[in-house]
Amino acid sequence: MSLLRPRLAALGGGILAILAVLVGSGAGATTVPCCDVSSDATPASQLDITFDFSVAGTTLTLTVTNNDGGGFGFNVNQIFFNGSSNVTSVSFTSATHNVAGDVTAAWAPLENNSPVDGFGTFDFGLTDGTGELNPNIIMPGENIAFVFSVNAGLADADFIVGNDMDYLVAAKFVNGPDDPEDPGNEDSAFGAAPEPGMLGLFALGLAGLLVVARRRA
Repeated sequence: MSLLRPRLAALGGGILAILAVLVGSGAGATTVPCCDVSSDATPASQLDITFDFSVAGTTLTLTVTNNDGGGFGFNVNQIFFNGSSNVTSVSFTSATHNVAGDVTAAWAPLENNSPVDGFGTFDFGLTDGTGELNPNIIMPGENIAFVFSVNAGLADADFIVGNDMDYLVAAKFVNGPDDPEDPGNEDSAFGAAPEPGMLGLFALGLAGLLVVARRRA
């Protein structure tokens, strides 16, 4: 797996889309919302999914929820995320769908070094391999809790890191409304969340303020 620096905080013939990210934490999990910029004519506002990371001991639980806040009807059949240099072992344990129950076999195996066209390579990927309209995928209003065994000593932040192009997570959205570039055919789009650059600027601003304060002291 690639060695990525820690950060704070969908494949096929799909189109890509990305959303700016705000990272929030609470209730023992850290949430990364996706997505916010589109690589084609697909409006980014139509892509709405969250990744909730929670590490406890040697278990990572990643709950992926298809919010579909605008009612556009996109389903999700691929997810991608990263690991910091502290992550030395990740194995896929189970996938529990809030509607269809155990869908582990449908989403296995865990993929390593997964390329997402236009958004670089992600350390880990999971794909539902049984089609775009089957009950195993994440439909609007649904979620799947993906569980992984990981090495000890990790935290949520070890999985909320930028890849080689500074994207945190990604997902493939399928069976959406008419494709803006191909009317009459359903849209498919990749969505991704870039690293929030404003956090870096904010930290830089704080450092500057500290320097000024010291000079005045």
